[in-house]
Order: sequence, then structure tokens, then C-alpha cells
Amino acid sequence: MKLILLFNQQKNYGQIPVVDPAGQTQFFIQGKLHNSNHTLFLTDINHNEIGRLYQDGRSILTSYTIDIIDYDLAQVKQVTNVEFPMFLTKKNYLITGSTKKGSYEFRSTFKKIASCESMIIDSGLALVCDIKKYQDIPYILLVAGLFSQWSATPLELPKFKFNNQLSTDCN
Repeated sequence: MKLILLFNQQKNYGQIPVVDPAGQTQFFIQGKLHNSNHTLFLTDINHNEIGRLYQDGRSILTSYTIDIIDYDLAQVKQVTNVEFPMFLTKKNYLITGSTKKGSYEFRSTFKKIASCESMIIDSGLALVCDIKKYQDIPYILLVAGLFSQWSATPLELPKFKFNNQLSTDCN
């Protein structure tokens, strides 16, 4: 299945729309996209959460956990300060390539499970992911969202104004 992550500022602040080749929105990746220490959420078109990715450790190994609803937890592990390879546990996928060049693959031994490649389209930067297995889609999209935090221009979140009349003063 081919899915395209659209990195643009068109009406979708704080989220990356994920579309199929026909341009129909299938998913959204949401969260504070400018910082890899923040949780990313994968939602369907009705904004129901499918899964999330968050950082859970940083030492010699940097570790991110992927929590997909009704599936086992998986982790993405990387030796700190080394760009690749990374390893996706539970799936036993090795992630090879370069985020800076915008091209990487998910491999299970000698078999390619998915590939992701950056390209420029009419509306701006896009990441095209070709995913072989339907059940791998949430994992691949969340990892692609993580990598986009490292290499794509951050998207702006809307700023909300809060009511400043609330007070904790008891007097």
C-alpha cells in the first residue's frame, strides 16, 4: 500500500495528513512535531487514536516505544549519535538508509517490508511510503513521523488563548 505524508502548512496545523495516491486522507500524525521528546499520535480520519510513539529512554541506546491499540508494544532502538541502523523490536525490522537523504527501508532479514522516500510535489515536501503488509502501516507511519521530526521543517501548532480570570488565590 502506498501512503504519502504531506509536510505543508495548509489548514492542518500541528498534524501531518497521510493520503493515498488518489489524494484521499487516510490518517493524521499529530503532536508537537518540532521536538522528538514529545509524543506523536496516529489517528484515523475521524481523529480516533490508532497508536502513539514516545521516547522512553536515552543513554547509550535511545529508545522510542510504539503503542498501537490492540497490538503489542514495540520499540525503536538506536545507538545514540549514530544515524542508522535502527531496530524495531517485536517486528524484528532493521531500518536502514538516511533520513538526511530522505530515503530509508524497513527490512526483515533479506526481505524489504517497506520503503520511504522524500520527494517534492506541487503542495511541498512529501514522504512516500510503500508498505507491503497492512498490519505494519501504523508502525511504519509513526517511525516515519519520528524521522520527519529530525529532517523536515517543523509545523506550527495553533496558539490558544486561555481565560486568565481563573485564580488559585483563596483570599
